[in-house]
Amino acid sequence: MVKKKIEVILKKDCANIGNKNKLIKVNRGYAFNYLIPNEIAEIATKNKIKHLNMFQIIQENKLQDNQIKAEQLENNLKTIKKITVFKKVGDENYIFGNINEKDITERIFKFTGIKLNKKQIKIPSIKQIGSFQIEINLFDNKFCQLKLNIIPINI
Repeated sequence: MVKKKIEVILKKDCANIGNKNKLIKVNRGYAFNYLIPNEIAEIATKNKIKHLNMFQIIQENKLQDNQIKAEQLENNLKTIKKITVFKKVGDENYIFGNINEKDITERIFKFTGIKLNKKQIKIPSIKQIGSFQIEINLFDNKFCQLKLNIIPINI
């Protein structure tokens, strides 16, 4: 008697059956006639299943490490409370130039020694002096908010 279903490991995300690196059972014909020839899946051997489990454990450990680092980063950023940037101003308190992520990352590095990626920082469009809220993406859509003060320079 031939088994009707076999186990395969998905190599790509597939809308109907699952995500990449998932172990699933499918009909033999579907596996051998569609999934394997189109390189969507591969036959699940003992070694491949073992490798897949090891890979998932590594991913989970990495995720936990990143969450711990994000919490430490959040605690360090909370010590700052606010960031102050000095800018030249023109008529009606409009600033010359603009405030960008590089300005913010330099200030944070100066006070905490933490090197942030500029992609982690969301800044509203700032044209005038005043106080603003900026968001810092710590990890996986976990945000920390800091106050940004724009102060005029007297020339």
